[in-house]
Amino acid sequence: MKFSAISDIHVKNSGDQAEKLLLQFLQNPDVRTSDIIFLLGDIFDLMIGPHTQYFTRFQNYFEELKVLNQAGVKICYTEGNHDFHVRNLYKKFFSINKNLNSSLFLMSSHFEYSDAGKNMYFCHGDDIELNNPGYKIYKSIVTSPPLRYYANNLMPHFLIQRIGEYSAEKSRLRNNLRYSLETDLLPVRDNFRESAESFNRKNQKQIIVCGHSHVKDHYISKNGFEYANNGFAQYTKTYISILNGDISFKPVFI
Repeated sequence: MKFSAISDIHVKNSGDQAEKLLLQFLQNPDVRTSDIIFLLGDIFDLMIGPHTQYFTRFQNYFEELKVLNQAGVKICYTEGNHDFHVRNLYKKFFSINKNLNSSLFLMSSHFEYSDAGKNMYFCHGDDIELNNPGYKIYKSIVTSPPLRYYANNLMPHFLIQRIGEYSAEKSRLRNNLRYSLETDLLPVRDNFRESAESFNRKNQKQIIVCGHSHVKDHYISKNGFEYANNGFAQYTKTYISILNGDISFKPVFI
């Protein structure tokens, strides 16, 4: 089997470089011949709730979902920490497009598959991350039932859009600083390797694929598993390909 996975694209606006990268990924001939495409969270920089305005704002993306669905390609989507409470959005998408096969679009906190004798685990990455208590508190709050209800029923789309526009420039400056020195990322890389080791001791997988850290890595553990992370896609411009159990990074743009 062939799996293709990407995360942490952080599309802010239609027409920006991140959206172009996302569309190139979904249109890549190699990706289109995948048995499963994994979108592992933070595909969008801020997408919260079931607002139909997203269908207009990101029309090109939803059109590509239609094309892939009609071609029979399965897509597995995990919510990240920038795109969450969106299950009802995709329910609306398939309700509007009744000709599509909703069973080919799955959403879960993680996905597990076996192929070529290897058990594989796909997730956003924040669920296995160690040593980040502040983030854990934040995630527990934004995913709590009261916040879920507010996001799905009360939060207006214009408020989300304004927050996104305000944070876009700050995010861009922060990332420019963050990626200025490769050595600055080593502690994050090492923490995610440690997190993968801890997770694997309890779950015994041969392949663990994550996002979230924004640090590209392919770690082969002496304990018999591999951990792969595509990093911040706007910088790496790659995606993870797994063919018959073998991991590789491939360029999005061809």
